[in-house]
Amino acid sequence: MTPRRTETIDAGGGRERLLGAAARLFASKGYAATSVRDIVSAAGVTAPSLYHHFGNKEGLFLAIMRTNRSRVEAARQEVLGSGGSAAVRLLRLSRTEVVLRREFADFAGAVVRIVSEPKRAAPRFDFRALMLEKIRHFEQLVEEGMASGEFRPCAPRHVALTLVGAIEIVSRASLFDSGADGSDLALEGMVAVVLSGITASRVRTTSRRTAAAGPTTKL
Repeated sequence: MTPRRTETIDAGGGRERLLGAAARLFASKGYAATSVRDIVSAAGVTAPSLYHHFGNKEGLFLAIMRTNRSRVEAARQEVLGSGGSAAVRLLRLSRTEVVLRREFADFAGAVVRIVSEPKRAAPRFDFRALMLEKIRHFEQLVEEGMASGEFRPCAPRHVALTLVGAIEIVSRASLFDSGADGSDLALEGMVAVVLSGITASRVRTTSRRTAAAGPTTKL
């Protein structure tokens, strides 16, 4: 492709407009029901622009997934690398996951549609690996807590799945008639219940003494 042609296709920030338009359409109509024509019309560009930047509709979808995944992973790593006990970081990670789940709520809906649609209509992306990656971060913190003696021996995967389930519940506040504020309180309560079940006895005793003396750690 000649430089002049590339400049024409790139004019007006076509790539970013395609990403934005496609994300909205995939969320509202679903991946299978969204056509290239729909996307380029919403983005105000021509089909050659989409093919130039992404190759096809699947390439555009995968580009959106890479961008979202990068942002999500950066937020997770910030929590995992922050200071504090395993319990503190589990709560932080739970809060972060709720924020991310709400931020990408529409696109998450598009992913659910894709998983339920016939495989022939789905993009080639390992959605199971994406969920396992999320679960693994929680498992990692539980394993750290067990290694340090903060948590009693337990099944890290079971704890992780319980926390991920809690996150899904509070991320859909309207389904449980709790509202945004109520769901945030529900998250704190559910995480507290989980942690009370896995925290080692000596740590629970120390925590009670600390609580009686007043808060010393800001989550």
